[in-house]
Amino acid sequence: MLFNCFNCGRFGFQPMCEPCESAENNVPLDPAYYPEFQYESMGMIKDLIWKKKFEKELQAKLESVLKKYAQFESPYFVNYMHLAGRIEGNEVSDDSYGNLTLFKNVLVRLGFDELQELKGLTTKLVRTTSFRFQYHDFIVRTKGHVDKDIETTIRSWIEERGSAFKRYLPLLLYYLWEQKFFPESLGASENGQMPLFTNSRYMELAQYCEGGYFDIQVDRFKATLENFDPAKFITIYSVDAMDGYEFEDFLALLFTTLGYDVKTTKRSNDQGADLFAEKFGKKIVIQAKNYSDNVGNAAVQQVLAAKTFYSCDDAMVVTNSYFTASAKELAESGGVALVDRKGLQEYLDEYNRMIMDEATRAEDSSDPTGEGTEAEATP
Repeated sequence: MLFNCFNCGRFGFQPMCEPCESAENNVPLDPAYYPEFQYESMGMIKDLIWKKKFEKELQAKLESVLKKYAQFESPYFVNYMHLAGRIEGNEVSDDSYGNLTLFKNVLVRLGFDELQELKGLTTKLVRTTSFRFQYHDFIVRTKGHVDKDIETTIRSWIEERGSAFKRYLPLLLYYLWEQKFFPESLGASENGQMPLFTNSRYMELAQYCEGGYFDIQVDRFKATLENFDPAKFITIYSVDAMDGYEFEDFLALLFTTLGYDVKTTKRSNDQGADLFAEKFGKKIVIQAKNYSDNVGNAAVQQVLAAKTFYSCDDAMVVTNSYFTASAKELAESGGVALVDRKGLQEYLDEYNRMIMDEATRAEDSSDPTGEGTEAEATP
């Protein structure tokens, strides 16, 4: 069975979350694996007398709970999750999902009496429902990666997931096992016995994936080296060498690369506006100041005037230098965003990263087969 710890967010195949050293918040994808329905030994003599009786009672209770959960999962649990919001990897209290007490009583009045009898069962079922949401979303994103063999499948999936594969690998393995893909290569336990994957087998698969991820990183970095145009890489010192108009033109390119719709203004009589950047329906007026000295109040006053004149939502001043204390004070009172040398460097880092990613994508698109380079090792 697949488990999700709602304390640390970890996925795994063991009933106990190893990092948390606890099973309390480790919820299975299937409620049939809740520990309250598993018989616990009472000692050799009592087991001989009572085990079969108690196991029968637990099985009957489990069947009743599973039947009612299936009955009320839709619309009650599903709609409750939509109304209250999904939680991934966080502790759940009575208020975490809206009002858990009201939800519980709705179900009890509908005949789900076990929720009254078994403490914490409502929370567990809500968590399982949340887990099922996550797993369903995972399947939608993953099924297109299943290919002729496990090596190709894993590589395709890791190429999309990137470093996040480390967290979601248990979901992939469970999905492949559940759909009966590559059973010999997976090496899962017979008939889905717990744990589905032993620690040693899971570590083998995880190490194989680490190797595949490293191969992908090497291939992508090779593509970046081959396709990267150093002329596009901009340092803060390159910005310092620009004149005022070149700085405005570069900011237009920068914000366009970062996903904004950008318009420049005429070079004179611009009413304090150098650029307009729009994203998600918000229009920002930008004043550009390429200075060697600190930027003072005048720039903030100009952009405030431009914000009103052009009916913009926000105003910003961008400089390769720093701002005076009075400029910061005026900007704070007027709601003007100030981007100084440090902030501009952060924008440059993002811009340069996107330029490098673009070089990698150029290499990917040049592969007409879409197959890329296959990892040689097999699990």
